[in-house]
Amino acid sequence: MRERIRDLSRRELLKLFGITVAGSLAGEAAWPQRIQAQTKKVNPRKTARNVIFIQNCGAMSPPECLDFKETRFTAKDLDVQTVNSDFVISKTIFPNYQKWAPRAALVRSVYENSLVHSSAQYHTQAGRALNAAILREIPAFGSVVASELESERRSSDTFPTFISVDLWNARCPQIGSGMLHPRFSGLDLNTASVFDAFGAGEDDSAAKSSALAERWEVLNRMSEVAPSGGIGGKANEYKAHYEYAYKILTDTRFKKVLSLSDQDKARYGVPKDRGTCKIGLAFLIARNLLAADGGARFIWVANTYNGGNGPADNHDQLYGRGALAPKGAQLSIYESGPRLDAAFSSLIEDLSKMPGKEPGKTLLDETMVCMIHEFGRNPEMNSNFGRDHWGPCFTNLFMGGGVKPGRVIGKTDGYKVTDVGWQFKQQPMMDHVVSTIYSVLGIDWSKKIVDTPSGRAYEYQQTAPLGGPAFIPLTPIEELFV
Repeated sequence: MRERIRDLSRRELLKLFGITVAGSLAGEAAWPQRIQAQTKKVNPRKTARNVIFIQNCGAMSPPECLDFKETRFTAKDLDVQTVNSDFVISKTIFPNYQKWAPRAALVRSVYENSLVHSSAQYHTQAGRALNAAILREIPAFGSVVASELESERRSSDTFPTFISVDLWNARCPQIGSGMLHPRFSGLDLNTASVFDAFGAGEDDSAAKSSALAERWEVLNRMSEVAPSGGIGGKANEYKAHYEYAYKILTDTRFKKVLSLSDQDKARYGVPKDRGTCKIGLAFLIARNLLAADGGARFIWVANTYNGGNGPADNHDQLYGRGALAPKGAQLSIYESGPRLDAAFSSLIEDLSKMPGKEPGKTLLDETMVCMIHEFGRNPEMNSNFGRDHWGPCFTNLFMGGGVKPGRVIGKTDGYKVTDVGWQFKQQPMMDHVVSTIYSVLGIDWSKKIVDTPSGRAYEYQQTAPLGGPAFIPLTPIEELFV
């Protein structure tokens, strides 16, 4: 094993840790320094300390889920229940809806320009439409969050501010920190391997700590990481990645993050999950990261199952069962819904009971939870009994962190928006979701970085993007809070 470790590449070594890191474009001299506000009228809410961002990969069908519409295509066994006057839900698909649905707010008038999973998931991760001309300098918006919250970090914070779980398995994996410092790129935890690598019990923790020490020694001795080595100016980037990885993996709080009881695994639906990436494990990690209070404040959970476009990419057999059930990377709504619901309901239940940092507040009070889709699903069933991609309208979910429960923003007739539900005539987009996250964390969403590698100013939220609508209002979705 010692010889094999020394033969592994940088990324293979980190994969052994169950961790991956994304890259940075800029060298040290080019990291942006000039960040300016564009307006004096911005007043971030700062109602949340943390954010859990759930990327529900594949785009779960709104007509069956968060914007339920009964049509001639609708199955007859969905056991529809009323949450409030604007929100009905299938108990068959979401058996534990009562634990989370009454706390939720919905935005049903969301619009997406791209109908390809890779570029739409990029939009979700970058907070802006794909622009190939400056692709490499654009950071994940989680990296922007990490950069902005850097001044609030404490000496005891060893966890990165931005941590993702199973993003490696999405159609659009980590895009990295772009032009920002590599320490803001985030660490991605792989639920398929991180527990085996570092979820040590008392009996083998010493052995695994020894193995980690050996791997750290190997990394420190790799010639290409040295400033005089073959990668030259990239040495600081690798150093930042490895130091973060080593700090988190040697922190006893991280071992507690990975210490999960069989009872919790059962509550979160882990034993029933057949996926390479188990959503219950991902949500348990998210819960434990916040409870550990080790510095992680923006946590991205990708619901990827077996990879590909995601479990909800139901172009065929949306209601398939038995021999007709989807295979491989997709699940029918009868499986994908309860799988997600078991984990999500348990997460919300636990956060609502766990103490926050402020007296009298819970972790849910201090954490905005978002469930986001890259686009919607066609109201019409296709010939394969599935729903194809749909951009004109779809639904995203928010709760906690100051979000007002029961709000339903926007109305649809299935095919189009009949009421955008907010103060602007344009529909809300992923760009506005990002501005909302910035606002609740106390970040000015109107800022722009002036000294970018391309010379084009990077706006935290664009208003006239290439590859998108002609105009996007510069605003969070304030209606979620009032």
